[in-house]
Amino acid sequence: MQLFSTALILARKDLRLFFRDRTGVLLGFLMPAALVTIFGYIMGLMGGDGGGSPMSRASIWVADAEQSVESQEFVSALRGSSFLRVRPRMDESGALSESAPSGEDLRQQVIDGEINHALLIEKGFADALTKGETPPLTMVRDPGRQLESQMTGLGVMQALSEVSQGRVFTMMIGQRMRDAGLPDLAIERMQQISDEQRGFIGQTAGDGSGFDMMSMFSGQGLMQTEDHAPPERPQNVSYMQAQAVGGIAVMMVLFGLTAVSSTLLTERKQGTMRRLLSLPVPPGAILLGKGLATGLIGLLQLVMLFVIGELLFNIGIWRDPLTLGALIVSTVAAATAFGLLIASWARTPKQAEGMSTLLILVMSCLGGSWFPLQMLDLPMPVEVAMRLTINHWSVSGFQGLFWNTQSLADAPIQLSVGVLWLFAAIASALALRLFRKRYLSQG
Repeated sequence: MQLFSTALILARKDLRLFFRDRTGVLLGFLMPAALVTIFGYIMGLMGGDGGGSPMSRASIWVADAEQSVESQEFVSALRGSSFLRVRPRMDESGALSESAPSGEDLRQQVIDGEINHALLIEKGFADALTKGETPPLTMVRDPGRQLESQMTGLGVMQALSEVSQGRVFTMMIGQRMRDAGLPDLAIERMQQISDEQRGFIGQTAGDGSGFDMMSMFSGQGLMQTEDHAPPERPQNVSYMQAQAVGGIAVMMVLFGLTAVSSTLLTERKQGTMRRLLSLPVPPGAILLGKGLATGLIGLLQLVMLFVIGELLFNIGIWRDPLTLGALIVSTVAAATAFGLLIASWARTPKQAEGMSTLLILVMSCLGGSWFPLQMLDLPMPVEVAMRLTINHWSVSGFQGLFWNTQSLADAPIQLSVGVLWLFAAIASALALRLFRKRYLSQG
C-alpha cells in the first residue's frame, strides 16, 4: 500500500513539472498533430485515386509551332491525360498563366537540366493527322528520367488516340513497318484494315511469343526522340539516388547541429553562461563562437556523408569540388543559424527539442529530403511552403550538381547558394536578438 501511495506522489510531482512548462506541453501535443496532418496530406497527394494521382503524372512542356485547330485539340487532349502534367499551365478561364517558350527555348532548357521533357509539335501536324500518317512530333528529354519517359510516351499516345479517333494504332504499326523496310504499298494496305490489325495486336500479345505489349504503348514510333544528358553524369547513378544522398544528408545535419546549438541551454542551466557573460567580451562573440564550433561539426558531418555516398553510389563528388564546397558551406551556415535560433528562442531543453523536431521533420518532408516533392502536382500554397525551407534549396543545389552536373557558374546553383545565405543572415540576426533578450536580461 505504501509503495502505491508513494508512486502516486512521485507521479503527481512529475506531472506538475511536465505541465509547468506550458510551451513544452503545447509542442508535445502540437507536434504529432501537425506531423499527422502534413504527412497525411502529402501521402494523400502521392497516393491519389489511381490514374489521376499527381504522383503518376509526368511534367512535360509543350511547344506548338503549328497552332492549327488539330494541334490545339491535341494539346487539350494532352492536358486531359491521366499521365501528364502539361506546362505551360492554364488558369481557370483557359488562358495561359505562364509564358509559352518556343521549341528552341525548351530544347535549351532540357540541355541545361532545367526541365526534363519537352514535346515539340512541328508544322504539318494537321496534314499528317488527316492523311493517317505519323505526325511530326519531337520529344526532347533527359534519358535518365526513365519512369517519366514512360509516362510521357503513354500520355502522348493517349492524346493522339483521342484526336485521331483511334487511328493511332494504325499510325504506330505503319511507322514500325516502314522503319523495318516494308514498302509503302503494303503499309497503305495495312492501314485499310486497321480493325484487323488491332485484333492481331491483341492476339499476338497473349500468345507467349515474347512480344512486349507495353513497348507498343510507350509512344515509340509515334514521335522522334532527342536525348540530352550531361556527359559528366555518372552512368550508374539514378535520379532517386542522387536525390536521397543530398536529402538525407541535409536532414541529419539539421538534427545534429540543432542538438549541438542547444548546448546554450545546458550552459545556462549549469551556470557556465553566467560566468561567460561576466567577462569583458561582446555578447555576439559568445554566440559567434558557438556558431563556429557548431558549423565545423556540420562541415565534418556533411563531408563524411558525401564521401559515404560516393563510395556506395558513385554520385560524383570529385567532379566539381568548388561547387560542392560552396553548397556544403552554405548549407552548414543556414543549418547552424537555424540551430542557434531555436536555442536562443527556447527556455527549456524540452522546448528546443520539440520545436526543432517539428520544424526539421516538416522542412524535410516539404523540402525534398525524403522524396522529390517537385514531381508532384502541388497546390500553390504547398509549393510556396516548399520554397521556404532550407531543405528545398540545399537539396535542389546538390541535385543540380550531382544529376544535372551544374556548376557554381550556373544560375540554379547560384540561386540555391544565395537563398541559403539569406536564410543564414536572417536567422542569425534573429538569434542574436533573442540571445540578448533571453540571456543578457537574466545574465
